Amino acid sequence: MRLNILTAAILTSGLAMFATSANAGMTSDRNGNVGYDSYDECVMAVKEGSAKFYTPYTYQNPMRRAGETSVAKMSLSEVMIPQSVVSNDNLRTSDYEAGACDMGVGQSNGRYGVSGVLVGKYVPFASDMPVNVYMDRNGNPVRVTMQQCDNHFGSNFPTPVVSEVKAPKAQLAIQEERSMEAVIIETKRTIRPTQYQVKEVIIAPSDQIQRMNTTTGTRVAVRGADGRLVYVGRKADAEAIRNTEINQTYPVIRVPDIDADMNDMDMDE
Repeated sequence: MRLNILTAAILTSGLAMFATSANAGMTSDRNGNVGYDSYDECVMAVKEGSAKFYTPYTYQNPMRRAGETSVAKMSLSEVMIPQSVVSNDNLRTSDYEAGACDMGVGQSNGRYGVSGVLVGKYVPFASDMPVNVYMDRNGNPVRVTMQQCDNHFGSNFPTPVVSEVKAPKAQLAIQEERSMEAVIIETKRTIRPTQYQVKEVIIAPSDQIQRMNTTTGTRVAVRGADGRLVYVGRKADAEAIRNTEINQTYPVIRVPDIDADMNDMDMDE
């Protein structure tokens, strides 16, 4: 029995220590709102689903400042942060799809921030939190406050949390392997007063080459980019593409019809 009691006491003590450790970086005010010691702790709580988002408990009407000509009411997720603010504050996103984790501040410019015990802590704000968005004369957002109380954030725009769907993912370099073949076509070209016979080698993916049996042997056709079949001669000898670097879908190598250069290719029809 003593062993069981001792074990239970140790287990209870361990659970209490674990709970204390898990909440060591979190502070609560008397209204149940919470703040974390660091931005990363706040973000982790938001992404784990354990964060309690800030709920205002006072009421104030919007109050414009110099240069602000209108106020729009919307949810935090509908606010787009100006690119100048994103750049100046080194923010990782320009929206609030995942909400915000902003440093709590106190009273200034006739409006409060968060409760005193949360000043200096990182407070989680939900993406659907109603906010006031103050606009300049061109309709650009210049400042955001909490809609119910008009309380301000740590700066004109609270610090956003990067949405999971926007987090950078590892990119895999996938190289598709395609078997390449060479086929030839004979063309007659006239450069007055002499007529020349020219043989061209076309290198194309094997899956775009079709073969047809004819009375004179197997003919080869290449399907072009437009889907049409381009009839050509016979399959070229492997020697035709030795040491050839393929750098596009249909590279064409023009080969002069000179016997000395063609001895190894058996291109006669």
